[in-house]
Formats: sequence, C-alpha cells, structure tokens
Amino acid sequence: MTVGSLAAARRSPAARSRRGRREAFRGLTLVGLILLAASALFPLYFMLSNSLRTQADWENSKLGLPTTFTFDAFRRAWIGAEIPTYFRNSAIVVSVTVVLSVTLAATAGYSFSKLRWRGRSFGFLFTLAWMAIPPLLLMVPIYIEMVDLGLIDTYWSVIMLYTALNLPFNVYLMTTYFRQLPDELLEAARMEGATVHQIFVRVMLPLAKPALAMLCIFNFLWAWNEFVFALLLLQSDSSKTLTVGVLQLQGRFNTDYPALMAGLLLASLPVVGVYLVFQRHLVRAVAAGALR
Repeated sequence: MTVGSLAAARRSPAARSRRGRREAFRGLTLVGLILLAASALFPLYFMLSNSLRTQADWENSKLGLPTTFTFDAFRRAWIGAEIPTYFRNSAIVVSVTVVLSVTLAATAGYSFSKLRWRGRSFGFLFTLAWMAIPPLLLMVPIYIEMVDLGLIDTYWSVIMLYTALNLPFNVYLMTTYFRQLPDELLEAARMEGATVHQIFVRVMLPLAKPALAMLCIFNFLWAWNEFVFALLLLQSDSSKTLTVGVLQLQGRFNTDYPALMAGLLLASLPVVGVYLVFQRHLVRAVAAGALR
C-alpha cells in the first residue's frame, strides 16, 4: 500500500463524518421547510374544509373532511356578508393606497438618495424614526384627528392612514435601492440635457422596477389584510372593507361557522392570488438587492 493510499484511508472516516453531517443538516432543513409550508397551508385547508361542511358537521367535529359536500355556506356568506359591496370597498382602498404609497416612496427615495438639499439627512432620519413607533399607540389621536377632519366613515380615512403608516419603510427601501445605482448614470443624463424630473422618470424608475414591484406586493398585502384601523374608522356597511364586513357572519349568541369560514376564504383568495401571480417579481427584487 502506498503512502497516498494510507493517507486517503486515514481521511476517509473524517470525510464520511462530514458527509453524514451534511446529509443530516439537509434532512433537518427539509423537515423544517415542510413544517413551515404545513403551517402556512393549514389555515387555508381549515377554511376550505369547514366551508364545505354543514353546521351539524361543525358541531360534531371542528376538524375533518365534510361528510356531505355542499356549497351552501358560500351562498350564505355571499349574501349575509354582502361580499360584492365589501370587495368593491377593499379594492378601492387598496388600489389608491398602493398608488399613493409607491409614488410618494419613489419620489422621496430619489430625493434622499440622489439630490443634494439642506436638511436631507435630518429629513431621512426623521422619516425612519417613525418605524420605531407602534401604530396601535396612535389609535386615539388618529381617531380624534379623523373626526376633526370629517373623514370618519370615508375611504380617505384609511387610505391616508395606510399610506402614512407604510411610508417610512417604503421610503427607506427606495432610498437604499436608489443609492446602489451609480451616480454616473445621472451625470450622463445631465450631460444630455435631461432635467431632474426627466432623470427620475426616464432613468431611475425603469431601473427600479424590481423594488417598485416589491413595494406594490407588500403594500397590497398589508392594506388588504389590515383590520384594526378599518374597524375603527369605517363604521357603515357602505364603506366597510372585506376583512371587517366578514365579521357580520359572527353573531352575538350563535355563529354560522361554515359561512364564516367561507367568507374568510373568499377574503383570503385575492391575497393568495396576488402573491402567486407576482411571486417572480418578488424573487427578482430580492435578487437585485432591494432588501439590502
């Protein structure tokens, strides 16, 4: 046996040990990902299975497949919770919120990252400071301010609030993204005679598509799922959003749980659909360094 073969034989137990640790780590990672996926899918399964069951099935068992498949719970939820009206309200609130949030964040991020003006650093730090304040601490002053402005029970009350609450993070994200873009691009555009606004529209925005797509997704998901402030500020049936309107299926003394599960499932489907459709944009944004 040669010296090389002896050395290889001595290294083989250590190599096998390292290989075994790598396989064990991969196995644990796979198990963790499976558990994470199960925890995310279980609420959807719970809502779907119970929305296809009867009230008698629910009373017998809270978990399990329906003994009799029926879509009557969806009919009761569609009518009892006025799903079309609340869906329209949510669509209006979310679409305007996303447009305002992305527009303000993009312009502010461009200003903080690429323009030179007095008080820029203080303005950026002041904006970031609002990220440390929990929104629930502002419920009472926000309600009083909305009453003084006469905006209670209007779309603009939650639209302005959602935009303001998301603005610090949105501005931070866009500022960080724009700072990664080389200044030589702006200098070349200026030499071509482009103005500040033309540089922003024709140079910066096309390069920021991954970050803008991610902002649209995040703001849509947050605004669609928000419940506390919508419950506080939207009080009439003509202005309630879908997440608040579904509560009408929950009675004071008894609750039609299959209809409630059907309503919750209908409220969750747009979120799942938007995430699945725009998932590739989110991956591109992360890969492009938008979260750095």
